[in-house]
Formats: sequence, C-alpha cells, structure tokens
Amino acid sequence: MFPPAPRFTDKTLPSQTGRVFIITGAASGVGFELARILYLAGGTVYIAARSTARCEGAISKILEQTENVGKGGEGGRKGKLESMVIDLADLGTVRGAVEGFLKREGRLDVLVHNAAVMTPPAGSKDKLVS
Repeated sequence: MFPPAPRFTDKTLPSQTGRVFIITGAASGVGFELARILYLAGGTVYIAARSTARCEGAISKILEQTENVGKGGEGGRKGKLESMVIDLADLGTVRGAVEGFLKREGRLDVLVHNAAVMTPPAGSKDKLVS
C-alpha cells in the first residue's frame, strides 16, 4: 500500500549547465532545497527573497553545505548562485529586480513561484494599495 520509490530524483537529474532559474522563496524550505539541487546540477540559480540578508544567507548556506559534495554539471562544474532581492508584496520592487536580472542574463529557462504566506494578517493589502 506504499507508493513506489521515485524514479526522478536529484541523483537522476541531468546536467542543468547553461540553464537559468529564478526561484522565489529560495531562502528557506522547499525553494532552498530546489536551489541547492539545481546548483549542484550545474544551473545558474537566482535566489529570490525579500532582503539582501536572506539572499546572501541562503547562498552562503548552500555553498557551505555543498563544499565537500562531488562536483556536478557538465565538465565537473557546479553551477552559479546569484542574489535577487524582490518583495512580492511590494510590486515596486519587481521592476528593479527584473531590470537587474536582464542586465546579467539573456534568457530565463525556469521560474519557480515558491514564495507564499500561509496566513496573511487580517486586513493586509499590497504595499502599493493604501
């Protein structure tokens, strides 16, 4: 009565070298783990979070956790980790984040919308709406 073992895992993931990913909410939880997996597979991963501290903290933690892990990606290279400061509750930050991304990258292969708030405070609104 148990489900079968998964056939597609981080160990069977093909090289992601040359692919560019943005993962919202990548500073913790599921987004963080996905960012780590894609980085080890050789992808360029943008850690999108609400502050520089959260982005840089996640990047440092991934680098620390993967320091002694066998190199992934094509040619034995790990990927690249980048920071993207964006507060999705403040639409004014979106333009700056997109413009910064477009200055650095010519393509985006995958956008993972992972950021969320389980229970927003009563009466909360977008920061642009008063």
